[in-house]
Amino acid sequence: MSLRINQNPLAIGVHRTLMNTQNSLDQAVTRLSSGLRINYAWDDPAGLAVSEKMRAQISSMTEAERNANYAINMLATAEGALATIDEKLIRMRALSVEASNGTLTSLDRGYLDVEFQQLKSEITRIADVTNYNGLHLIDGTYSQGAAGPGGQGIKLHIGTYNVSNQDFYYVNLGDMTASGLGLSSVDLTNTATAQSAIDTLDSAINIKDTERTRIGSYVSRLQATVQNLQVAKENIVASESTIRDADMAEEMSAFTRSQILMQSGIAMQAQANNVPSMVAGLLG
Repeated sequence: MSLRINQNPLAIGVHRTLMNTQNSLDQAVTRLSSGLRINYAWDDPAGLAVSEKMRAQISSMTEAERNANYAINMLATAEGALATIDEKLIRMRALSVEASNGTLTSLDRGYLDVEFQQLKSEITRIADVTNYNGLHLIDGTYSQGAAGPGGQGIKLHIGTYNVSNQDFYYVNLGDMTASGLGLSSVDLTNTATAQSAIDTLDSAINIKDTERTRIGSYVSRLQATVQNLQVAKENIVASESTIRDADMAEEMSAFTRSQILMQSGIAMQAQANNVPSMVAGLLG
């Protein structure tokens, strides 16, 4: 080995190796402290691009799941109101049967009709005041073909993209007011109108039951949507974690290795820096 004093190639080589070890140590420390394998774009450019797309999809899936749960809550509000209307219709039918009896006087039927009309008004009131976040649900605003902005229905966006009938669809809620149920002109003032009221109420109950069944079907569909989103999100989170998250055991091993190499490299740097001083021995 030649001895020089102007240049020290051995020290330069050791310094280069030491800097590489320092970079490896810095990377291991960063990954251990953050828990991420990819902290900067240069750690894995392609992996970063893929994981960022996955993170956007995961965030969108979380929001879509919230949207579906909001829709379930909204429909539960409508269904609860219909359950109350159901009780009123049952009572009104019972009053109609009672008023159809010929043993009652006109005065008796008048008493029954007072309650009957109040129940009818209450049905309309319930339909008018039932709302979720300002959306009036069962007053006809969102019935199929209704006039105004609600005629198309209520949009449920429960996907991560914007494809009709995949990521979003519309639901329609019927008009459950007394008018919508066909009860506007029904009364119990005589046996004929009372008997007619029985058939009209049967029709109203069928309309109401159909609406409750439809709402129940919407909720079942949304519950399945939530389950599907949860499974899909779980799988994408696992995939994103594989790309972006650090293997802590592997990084700890890299940290320990780099730390040992760093210590030995510093020692060797000191030895390499002493090589030129050997020239003094040759000069006597």
